[in-house]
Amino acid sequence: DTVRANQFKAKYLAVGDSNKSITTTKKTVAFTGDAKADFGTEPTTFGPDNSRIETWMSHDDANLYVAWQVSDKTPWVNGATGFENLYACGDTVDFQLGSDPGADKKRGDAVKGDLRLSLGQLQGKNTAVIYRKVSDEKAAKTFYSGVWKTGYTMEFVKILDSVKIEVKPGNGNYVVEAAIPLKDLGVNLKPGLKLKGDLGATFSDPAGKYTSLRVYWSNQATGIVADEVEELKMQPALWGEFGLE
Repeated sequence: DTVRANQFKAKYLAVGDSNKSITTTKKTVAFTGDAKADFGTEPTTFGPDNSRIETWMSHDDANLYVAWQVSDKTPWVNGATGFENLYACGDTVDFQLGSDPGADKKRGDAVKGDLRLSLGQLQGKNTAVIYRKVSDEKAAKTFYSGVWKTGYTMEFVKILDSVKIEVKPGNGNYVVEAAIPLKDLGVNLKPGLKLKGDLGATFSDPAGKYTSLRVYWSNQATGIVADEVEELKMQPALWGEFGLE
């Protein structure tokens, strides 16, 4: 009951800033580990000092390029043994997107076109995992927690091998740069395209086995950890907006 009450409290106190927006540049990015130089723009910065996150985005006709620089005392560690639980077991960077520009902007639950891409180190290998709550193509997995005993099903969960990932761990921080094919995101570029989405990172506990903190650019209802379903669910109503011009 206490866990359930805290979940309701987090949702009711959540503040969604629908005015947040990022306009991406059009640029093909070569990765060197210096994200600011690679992207040639100032970052979008958020999070407290000890878990500060800087992000960059750009695109060309084939790929979306995203970079994260994350302040972290134990950089780029993750205790997951299965790819589907990467987000719940330590350090990951996270990209969430609604690829359907016609979807209800105030939707509380994920719909067709909504996705989450979680990037982390899975048993020593940099890995990208895509989650879709509603999908025509099926690769379903069901997740459980102390509250969600009947389970919460994602219709499509799969390693996305097409994502190019470069990681540069540092002293108290790390940089992740990723090239994500637009076709895998279901994005069709057109002038003035604006899509809802979010960027963030999860942080490991000191032992590097579980996620102990979640920090996002737009969604502030991220206080719940130690619950694999609540940590996984997308909340599109609390996303910001990406301009893909």
